[in-house]
Amino acid sequence: MGIIQNNLFGAIRGSMGNLVFYQLNGKTVVRQKPGPRKKPASERQLYQQEAFKIGQKFVTPLREALNFTLKKRKNGFESGANRTLSWVIKNAIINENKMPVLHPEKVKVTKGWLASPDGALAERISPFQIEVKWTPDAWQGSGREEDRLFLICYAVEAKKVHTIYEGNYRKSGNQLVELPWAEPELGEVYIYVSFYSQNGYVRDFSDSVCLGRI
Repeated sequence: MGIIQNNLFGAIRGSMGNLVFYQLNGKTVVRQKPGPRKKPASERQLYQQEAFKIGQKFVTPLREALNFTLKKRKNGFESGANRTLSWVIKNAIINENKMPVLHPEKVKVTKGWLASPDGALAERISPFQIEVKWTPDAWQGSGREEDRLFLICYAVEAKKVHTIYEGNYRKSGNQLVELPWAEPELGEVYIYVSFYSQNGYVRDFSDSVCLGRI
């Protein structure tokens, strides 16, 4: 878009060739005519657009929690939210009768080389309390006693998220979760757990595990 500052011929309106002239706030503005409309999106493109919308809607409430999972790269940091969104679209959204359907149990909120929680289970012990247990396996593979639990409780329909950033150590084998909301109608939440180790500002994670809807 261009603006004609000095117009010797008065106000100009209309089109000339591939240019369109019109008045805006007392000035003559010129812009190029829009080209021909693009052909309609294909069935595959429409599916991908819808899958992206569904994935983005799922990940958006998790952004604050996923900021904790930033990964350092040579040229900066890799967004945890973008990494999770990519995983969701590729692995947790399934084509069912040509419609994208999200399966939250397939979502991974962290990826990494540390050993994942072994034998992890979650049990609701009161309306607002959940107990998570796992096998203390610091002697196996890349697991270490000082690895800490990272936990996300996600009430998807209500878009409520509760995160434990510095949970118990791997060696403890359990974590009590106190849900901060009091609305019984929120009902069940998806539980995602992983371990991480920290060296300065760098955190290394395990692959997360979804413990289902509790």
